[in-house]
Amino acid sequence: MGAALKAHAAWLVNSLSIGRNPLRRPIDRLAAGLTLLLVMVAMIAVPVSGMFAESTHRDLSERAEQAAATSRSVNAVVTTAPSLSIPVSEVYSQDAVSSTAVVEWRNGLHEQRSRVQVPSSAKVGDTVPVWVDQQGDRVPPPPDAQSVTASAVFAGILLLVVLEIGSFALIGAVQAAARRIGMRAWGREWDLVQGGGTWSQR
Repeated sequence: MGAALKAHAAWLVNSLSIGRNPLRRPIDRLAAGLTLLLVMVAMIAVPVSGMFAESTHRDLSERAEQAAATSRSVNAVVTTAPSLSIPVSEVYSQDAVSSTAVVEWRNGLHEQRSRVQVPSSAKVGDTVPVWVDQQGDRVPPPPDAQSVTASAVFAGILLLVVLEIGSFALIGAVQAAARRIGMRAWGREWDLVQGGGTWSQR
């Protein structure tokens, strides 16, 4: 691995050097320039991903605070016996098993009803917390600080992985294309020399 990196670095230096080299073609200089640019993009991707994660954390925190300010937790009464709920896509996963039941809560003079996830040991008449908005309608609970941090970190890592993979994939594509173009050019030159022509040295 170290030898390959040294050889790659030597190729970059030779391809981008100012001195005249009869074995270097314009396509080599172009490929080396694009490679250097993409390596810089890969390096810059690290702090960019960190700033993106920080920005995402700040945005999600503000949304969580807003959700907490505009919603509240109320006690809802379980009105039906809990039933198992297993998503079809995860039918073989025990972790996907959950219990749901219909619950009711008072919204002013009216009763609201919804099916929510409840403990498997819940019985009719038990109370469970339900989050509602200012109109009394059920809403998802606001995310806590831990889930906000996890989401922001995941977003930053995902962006970093995409940028790194994209950069190195483009480097490989650029160099592969340059090799193909260079080999074809060498082939044409060699055919010219064998036919009595003169090597262009370009």
